[in-house]
Formats: sequence, structure tokens, C-alpha cells
Amino acid sequence: MSSSQLLKLVFFHDQRMEELTSSSSDTSKDDNDVLSLFTKPDPTYSRLFFMGSDLANNRYGINLLDAYPSVLSIFEHLYTLPPAPQWSDGQGIGGWIDNAPMDAYLRLVPKSIDRIQSSGIDTITSLKTNNPAIAKSNHERAWGYELEPIVLHRLLMKDEFILVKRAASDGHDIDLYSKQNPYIDFFYPLQSLLPNSYRFFSINGKRVHNKEALFFERTRLYKPPHGFEEVHPESVL
Repeated sequence: MSSSQLLKLVFFHDQRMEELTSSSSDTSKDDNDVLSLFTKPDPTYSRLFFMGSDLANNRYGINLLDAYPSVLSIFEHLYTLPPAPQWSDGQGIGGWIDNAPMDAYLRLVPKSIDRIQSSGIDTITSLKTNNPAIAKSNHERAWGYELEPIVLHRLLMKDEFILVKRAASDGHDIDLYSKQNPYIDFFYPLQSLLPNSYRFFSINGKRVHNKEALFFERTRLYKPPHGFEEVHPESVL
């Protein structure tokens, strides 16, 4: 196991969607309708924050991990780019992340993979989306800068997946927002890279109360805080 490199997956489940909108603070109109407070739908979203630490060189950023290309391949196995005319042929998610500025965001499309046997021994991968809103959104921006909460709210309510490139001390990390919870889609593929690629920690974001706690490996790697669970090859959910 590579004990000097860490991959940290910080998860935030069941975040209240209304907290993304400024109008959520105005609840006076509901105060006189107690029943509506219990019957009104309260949609939620999930956030996954992918971080990397290279302790041997005291550098931080998921792109600094030796296994970073393998991590990117997981994203590209699960998602593809939205259909938009501004994309050049052959540019994938990894290429976008490499070239995008910090805090830029990218709309992702979940893959539906149908493998069709070709005339040779290779297979052809057909990519589809089951989300009509995405399929018809060619004229919307496929990516942008500094994602505002109101824009994030609008995209999440359309069941979109949003990737954001975040600045790290020496490189970059990756944020992923979605109305659905994709945690399990990433957990087992990231675990499959153990034990040689990195040490893998699954971290409950509700347990992260400050930046020092988030970078626990600097002072207490031997005894992580409660809610910071190390994942081993034999770990199960």
C-alpha cells in the first residue's frame, strides 16, 4: 500500500436544495400554513469532494496522485460530456479538467452503456442519456465559471450532474454535485485501486468542522477523527 499518498472522498448526503437559493430565507408566507411545512416537498442533493495528498512531498491536490489517471478514468466511465457544439472532437472530461480554470464547472451526462458486437472482435460503446432535459439542452452552456448557488440549484433540479474544478494548495481537487447520490458508484471503483495506489479515506462531511480537521493527515494520520473511515480492500458498505 502507498502510505505516502492519500485519496480522501468527502461526502455530503441529503443537503437541502432550498439552502442554495436566497429566497429560501423568506419563509414568512408559510408561517400561517403549518400543514404546508410538513407536506411541502423538500428536495435534497449530494456533494462528493475528491481530494488528494502526497505526504512524501508535502503537496496537496488530487492531480498529484500517481493514480490520478485511474481516478479520471472512473469519471469517464460513469459520465460523458453534454451534446454541445463548442466541444472539439476527442476532448474528454480529463482534458477539460486539465485545461479549465479553477472554479469552472462542467455539466456531465450519465452514461448508459450498450456494448454492441461489431464485425470484428472489438466492441462499440453507445452512449445515451435518459434525461430529456439534457438531451434538449444543446444551446445551454455546457460549462461556465464560478458556479452561483442559484445556477447550481436550477441545474440540480433538472437532475444534472455538475463537476467543479477546485483549487488545492499545489494542484486541484474535484467537486461533484448531483440530485441523486452517486457515492456507491465511486466507492467500489476507488476501492478497487487498493492496496497499491493510495490510502483511501471516506469522510463524512458533517464531521468536518474546520480546515484543520479536513487535513487531519498532517497531524493525526495514526488516529483519524470520528467519521473519517479508512477504506481497505476488504471493506464493504
